[in-house]
Amino acid sequence: MVQIPAFETIAKAHGHTCPGIALGYKIAVVAAKWAGEEDDIRIVAHTTRCPLDALKVTFDVKHHPERMVVADTNTVSFVITKPDGHRLFIDELPGTHLTSEELTELKKKVEAGTATPEDLRRMNEIKDELFHVMQAIPDEKLFAVREE
Repeated sequence: MVQIPAFETIAKAHGHTCPGIALGYKIAVVAAKWAGEEDDIRIVAHTTRCPLDALKVTFDVKHHPERMVVADTNTVSFVITKPDGHRLFIDELPGTHLTSEELTELKKKVEAGTATPEDLRRMNEIKDELFHVMQAIPDEKLFAVREE
């Protein structure tokens, strides 16, 4: 049976909390519940963004790398397959990527190496605010789920 890790475990593996890992955790919970008793799950991920890490931890990809293929199309989209061929499709809904213009500018400063300690503090503050917003949004407003 797929065990759903504590959110703190996933955030630690990811390295920080952010809206993307909050979204990933929500997706991983849905996927793990769907997988049920089956632990030999295969995943095709269409992103390398933050949500991917939640599925990696939940489905123990570190110890079972054969379970995941990343075909990056820069969309938060996953196909989870059981050995019997049943598939679960999870796709982020348009417009749910949380960010702000201020956060985008601060990230540019960090990447350029020009961010001040105050810039870093503010960037983390914004990420934390957006993280809490993401946690509060119902799943059905963030992603679509269908089975085949």
